[in-house]
Amino acid sequence: MSMRRPAQGFTLIEILVAMALMFVVLLAAAPMFVFAMKETASAGDLGVVGAAAVDRMEALRRVEFGLLAAGGNLTSNVTGYSDASNPEFTVRWQIADNASPATEKTLEVRAIATRRAMGRAKEITLVTLRAK
Repeated sequence: MSMRRPAQGFTLIEILVAMALMFVVLLAAAPMFVFAMKETASAGDLGVVGAAAVDRMEALRRVEFGLLAAGGNLTSNVTGYSDASNPEFTVRWQIADNASPATEKTLEVRAIATRRAMGRAKEITLVTLRAK
């Protein structure tokens, strides 16, 4: 007759040591998760301002050439040449006549995120030429 030993599990000490090791590993990985979340937010801001700049540029390109009045400023809000209606970003544009009489115009659009998730504020500037 053979006598089998009953199956033995882990001791309480072994479980506590394993839990302590897992805690140290998770603690070491935590900064990586924080960095990843900041980078994701930053990329999201850049995507939002990029889409806003493209939308405004497309709107300006749809306007008839003769109705594009020169003016605006990319560094400060000018009535008729800026839009701050969305709390996530501000869009400014500038239209410049390149010749006299104006047969070509330079259209510049700048979108700036109002939130700073990481690093400097995210902004995008688009430039295009428009001919008569």
